[in-house]
Amino acid sequence: MHDSGSEGVACSCGAVLPQFRCCDCHGIQMFCRECTLQNHVCNPLHRIEIWNGTFFQRITPKQLGVQVQLGHNPGERCYKPSPAAGDDFVVIALNGIHEIALDFCGCASAQIRYKQLLRMRWYPATVSEPRTAATFTVLQHFHILSFESKVSAYEFYQSLARRTDNSGLVAIRDRYSAFMRMVRQWRNLKQLSRGGRGHDPTGVNATAEGELAVLCPACPQPGKNLPLDWEKEPLFTSRWKYALFVAIDVNFRLKRKAVSSDTADPSLNAGWAYFVHEDSY
Repeated sequence: MHDSGSEGVACSCGAVLPQFRCCDCHGIQMFCRECTLQNHVCNPLHRIEIWNGTFFQRITPKQLGVQVQLGHNPGERCYKPSPAAGDDFVVIALNGIHEIALDFCGCASAQIRYKQLLRMRWYPATVSEPRTAATFTVLQHFHILSFESKVSAYEFYQSLARRTDNSGLVAIRDRYSAFMRMVRQWRNLKQLSRGGRGHDPTGVNATAEGELAVLCPACPQPGKNLPLDWEKEPLFTSRWKYALFVAIDVNFRLKRKAVSSDTADPSLNAGWAYFVHEDSY
């Protein structure tokens, strides 16, 4: 089937010869520039293509004119916008690596910049003048994928780069080191959240040693997976089923201790999970 571009097609607003289509929106309808901008006020990370008369060519939302405003509802403008440093901001999403035009809120009641990004569900690479962020969705996706398929962060990031452009003719922004830092922080925050530390009034630093370790569901735990009177059962007939067998096995977590130094690679939860604190050891 031959695609002849926008010939004989009209935009929903009535404009003739619409040039733009979105690879992530539902359907294959084409739109004019104004309608495309309006449709992507809430979807600034969609992949947009323009018909150049011969084929559909990729165009970034920033080149199209999509402006992301933080600190306000979608479509609202800030009376004192503050552009990202150098008008350079990169967002790592599940559909690619995007260069966007982003304005922070500069109102008197505006929150600090990294909090504005978090309210957008974008995780900042740093708390000081952030210029890179990753969506919560891509961090959640990689977190699960790394456990289920054992895919490395490098392979995952390269797949996002290839989704952005697979021709090799376009330079993709290298944010791999920033992505690794965000993934590590994300995993630590999820571990703290699942350990019930998110709303503790004493704060994260009050986490007790071993509090974040997950108990083995197969090991006998009195009051959890053992009968109430298991101690009274006959030893040689049934009580032997509740004994704990400890065997020597490979410790796959030991490789986490192979770091250059605590200064270059500090632990985020030393002593809170499966390893005791280095000083105690």
